[in-house]
Amino acid sequence: MPEIQLFKVLLALVVVVPRVLAQSPIFGQVGSMHCVVQGNSTHGIKFRSFSVETSSSTSTTKSSTSTTKSSTSTTKSSTTTTKSSTSTTKSSTTTTKSSTTTTATTTTSASSGTACTVTAIAQVSSATASCTSIVISNLAVPSSTTLNLSKLKTGTTVTFEGKTTFAFTDWDSDLIDIGGEDITIIGAPGSIIDGNGQAWWDGQGSNGGVTKPDHFITLKSTGTSLLQNLHIQNWPVHCFDITSSSGTTITGLTLDNSAGNAPNAASGGLPAAHNSDGFDVSSSTNLIITSTTVINQDDCVAVTSGNNITVSNMVCDGGHGLSIGSIGGKSNNDVSDVLFTNSIVRNSQNGARIKTNSGTTGTVTNIEWSNIQVSNISIYGIDIQQDYLNGGPTGTPTNGVIINGITMSNITGTAASSAQNYFILCGSGSCSNFDFVNVAITGGSDDSCNFTPTSGNFKCT
Repeated sequence: MPEIQLFKVLLALVVVVPRVLAQSPIFGQVGSMHCVVQGNSTHGIKFRSFSVETSSSTSTTKSSTSTTKSSTSTTKSSTTTTKSSTSTTKSSTTTTKSSTTTTATTTTSASSGTACTVTAIAQVSSATASCTSIVISNLAVPSSTTLNLSKLKTGTTVTFEGKTTFAFTDWDSDLIDIGGEDITIIGAPGSIIDGNGQAWWDGQGSNGGVTKPDHFITLKSTGTSLLQNLHIQNWPVHCFDITSSSGTTITGLTLDNSAGNAPNAASGGLPAAHNSDGFDVSSSTNLIITSTTVINQDDCVAVTSGNNITVSNMVCDGGHGLSIGSIGGKSNNDVSDVLFTNSIVRNSQNGARIKTNSGTTGTVTNIEWSNIQVSNISIYGIDIQQDYLNGGPTGTPTNGVIINGITMSNITGTAASSAQNYFILCGSGSCSNFDFVNVAITGGSDDSCNFTPTSGNFKCT
């Protein structure tokens, strides 16, 4: 067939076929058809392409159990959502998240990432593995179980909501482990973390009696992390163990172990709670603890190693004061550049304290207490001792731990008549460069200082 006749036939098809298809029940709504004809110098006529473009309006099917929406453009489908009275499933073409009886309830937000609500301990693992916003809601932690938040995803926020409780456990493991980079741990208004300390308290703390958790909460946080507005009460022993942390701010906490002040049947007339430190800090740097109340039976804050640590705007009630130590005989025996400031210490054994361990080595450098108000101190207003052994003083100091660069300024208040306002017991040649200015604690008697500050207006009488 000559090329001109072939061209006429094909041209007729181009005109007729769309009309036929338009009347078809299948292709009647396809929209448009395009045939592209391209000349060719060798063959005269060439068909380059033939394409059909389709479009359809969204179709929606509704029933009592499911809703499906889809749209197509060369065939594209949107997320399908199925809802029922017992479970929720959200899926996309690339990601599927589901909730079951052992995983946290999840939701997804473009702004905050994946959120999980945890109401049972079995949900914790999946929540920490996949979610960056976790709500711990009225969680009851069973016996022999740690609330494990130690591997939070970077940038995760954990919110404690309602009341978190702990069943008695005859072991020495931690009850809450927290760790991660750039994490935020906050307490919702009215929330309480209750450690059920009454089940362990026997007046002996970690020194004996019933087996107790090693710590209530361990914290290993890096980056720029924040703990805020937590209300914690009745912890068994040692509330916070902060170790190997950096760049962390702790603010607005209430630690209330006041229920442990009363004796119980097992404590022999002593306060039932013992060794109930608020914050134990080791091997940490660039740490801030501020605007927090601690009611307990041991150190309010005790720094045993680390540097660049600020403790400010504290209220410490009933414990052992603001402390450095004990230092020596540990894996890290150096502490430097610590500031305690603008705080109240009341109804406590000590106000400001440094304690180092007998026969050990280490360094305590550039430590400052400033603007500290003390009241009703029962043992020492200011206490620096280098004679601790097995947790208690021997009366004979050693000089392996070097204490250098201690500043105390504007420390005022009262001690009980049976207390000593000041007690300093340094090893031979191991204390230097003490600067005490405007230190005035009254009420106690029989002050004892074997080392005199090298500058300031301090008098130990």
